[in-house]
Amino acid sequence: MAVLDMSFAQAIQKKVFKDYDGIIPPEDEYYAHPTFSIDNLADYIRIVASISEINSNLLYSDTVVYRGMSDSEYDLLPGLARIKKPEHEMEATLINDFLTRRPDAFSGLTEFDTLAKMQHYGLPTRLLDFSLNPLVALYFACESKPKKTGRVLCHSSFLQNDSSEYVNVICTAATKKMFDPNYTVEEYYCSEQLSLKRYLSAAYIYDETTVIRPKYWNQRIANQAGVFMVFPNHLVDRYRYILIHESELGLDTAIREYGRGEIDRATLEEALYKEPIDYYRSEPGPYLTDTCFLKMREAYKDNDDFWSKMKNRFKISEEVKPLSQDKISNRFCSILIEPKNKKKILRDLSYIGFRADYIYPELEYTAQEIRRRFE
Repeated sequence: MAVLDMSFAQAIQKKVFKDYDGIIPPEDEYYAHPTFSIDNLADYIRIVASISEINSNLLYSDTVVYRGMSDSEYDLLPGLARIKKPEHEMEATLINDFLTRRPDAFSGLTEFDTLAKMQHYGLPTRLLDFSLNPLVALYFACESKPKKTGRVLCHSSFLQNDSSEYVNVICTAATKKMFDPNYTVEEYYCSEQLSLKRYLSAAYIYDETTVIRPKYWNQRIANQAGVFMVFPNHLVDRYRYILIHESELGLDTAIREYGRGEIDRATLEEALYKEPIDYYRSEPGPYLTDTCFLKMREAYKDNDDFWSKMKNRFKISEEVKPLSQDKISNRFCSILIEPKNKKKILRDLSYIGFRADYIYPELEYTAQEIRRRFE
């Protein structure tokens, strides 16, 4: 993200907080970004206008996208990651079952648009819905769960299209490749068009998210101004546990106990005196994080040498990689809607055309909206 000396969140703190008094102090880690509370539609429009003005003045080529959630406690995760009891090859099974039953519905679509269409019809995928229209997001935050606080997430991101090779390989792997836990990044994703360096940089180094505009093949998506955030897979460092346990077991024993697949002993020996082993011990969980990868890269002064040593080091996990806390803190802000205000805001949105029959242009929703006026 190109900014003038500040992140999206810092710009909001500097420019918007002084003009608006409905500020909520962060109460937990997830809300460690600017957060507002609104009582009415006018307040919401005022905040969104200020945020948009900041974005146009301070951020080059970035777009603000919005996600409305009827319950403020929902996690910022795609549907695939919210399934409570995931099964092996679950994503491939879901996708292939849909394609097998309705192949005609996806003829001629790119891999990304295939996933977007499946997501649109309710299949859990690795995509997360956002909108370019802040009023659409507000509608979704208020339309259901009348006893829960609603939330609109505002996010600054460079808007891409599905011609990105990074997006293409992620979506192609999801729709066409069977998962194998022995795959390395090179085997699963990389090609002449996408090097290991480009993939890992996009997934772990650059302060960016991957938000894609679909081809608007459906009137509902067009009305909702829908865009989708694409989540890649988690990665596992094959050498992590060897490095962590070398001091207590010795290198040979650690390799026997924790080594899987081909092990480069010379690379391990170099890593032992270059890499932040103590940090690896302190970081919970088996997966590679953005912070861990950045520390790993900083340990190698020779950039080309680093990438060559990483060639066979990382394996693909079946689980999708969530957004880092740094991205949530620096690239987002939240607007909260208390339950008591949801009904009134929905009514006011209807006055300016954001009713159920606009958000959902199918005939049954038109009938529902007409009927609602007389109930």
